Amino acid sequence: MATRFLLAGHESFRNRGCEAIVRTTVPLLREGFPGCEIALASKEVIEDSAHATGAGLRVLDSNVRRGGPRWYAMHGLRKLGMTPPPQMSLNAELAREIAAADVVMQIGGDNFTSDYGLHPDSPLLAVNRLALAKGRPLVFWSVSVGPFATPALEALVMAQMRAAALVTVRERISRNYLREQGVIANVVPVADPAMLLEPAPVETAGFWPAAEHVLAINVSPLASSYRADGDTQFGLKIAEVAIEEALSRDGWGVLLLPHVTGGPHNDDHRYMSGVLQRHEGDPRVRLAPGTLDCAQAKFLIARSDALIAARTHATIAGFSSCVPTISLAYSRKAHGINLDLFDHRDWLLDVMGMKDASELLPPLRLLLERREEIRAHLATRMEQMRPLARAGLTALQGVVTPFGGAGEFR
Repeated sequence: MATRFLLAGHESFRNRGCEAIVRTTVPLLREGFPGCEIALASKEVIEDSAHATGAGLRVLDSNVRRGGPRWYAMHGLRKLGMTPPPQMSLNAELAREIAAADVVMQIGGDNFTSDYGLHPDSPLLAVNRLALAKGRPLVFWSVSVGPFATPALEALVMAQMRAAALVTVRERISRNYLREQGVIANVVPVADPAMLLEPAPVETAGFWPAAEHVLAINVSPLASSYRADGDTQFGLKIAEVAIEEALSRDGWGVLLLPHVTGGPHNDDHRYMSGVLQRHEGDPRVRLAPGTLDCAQAKFLIARSDALIAARTHATIAGFSSCVPTISLAYSRKAHGINLDLFDHRDWLLDVMGMKDASELLPPLRLLLERREEIRAHLATRMEQMRPLARAGLTALQGVVTPFGGAGEFR
């Protein structure tokens, strides 16, 4: 009987980071649990089903339909100050899938933080509550954790993590935080599985910059939205500073590279298109299509000479391709990943703390001057990080019997 995995916490393949986690986790599960069945809960079930063709994934809807009976009942209880039972916060298909799974895996990377509006009756936490209530092994897969808006929310998440079969953590700040919270026994340090993603060649003739050297830039509306001053255009200002610096150097051009697309307020391609318009007619500045998948985006990053990126998995694509990379950080995860790779944060800028976009220039100039040294350092670190990216599978095999018994523990 095949082991049945449910992958929860996924947004959609429009987010190339979410896609990269899925596309690297699935082969690991198939390697470690031959013949396993894998279901993916998605917020964009139709689109993701098309992308998952050939991957052997069954995609199901993770949304609760607005206006349905569950939705009205859930919001009625919230107004009364009560936490809805987990079945009410989830659609019926997903609740059935949790009950039938042998292993429930939370794969979203950094869902368990208040950075994205997590609340006590969030569907993410409802998945965990139901899995634990049904006796299903719950696995937090390659996560970053915290911070939390309230002590009550922190306590709730920590209780779920202590009760989990396994918590694999992808960077040191989150590991140290969990240790401080007493979540220790079931924690295994890993690297993000997306470190293992293989790039997929793509024809670049229509959009590659006319330049000998290319600086790839990813800025996002999400990162800028975290600024206290409300400057949602700050990412574009950073891009302009970077472009001006690159074009001042002989033989350099710029590739604007989206890594999340599709949402009305969270689309990198739409966000960066205004930058391209300001450089219209200059063949040294180009915008990559918003239709590329995560492996194709990694191919473009790997072909670049340096990278500046706000999206975490764009930086992971850069690091794992040994491309000198500056992280535009807006959350804990980027700080932890940089510390794991470099033991310092010299190649990281905190977007929330920057007063002016020109603060990019000193680290960018130094990065470009030292790029061969940084490439060599990353090549050495990747020899250590790639086995760590597989360490989650070994840990998972250590707690779940790979024969399809109903979530039986070793």
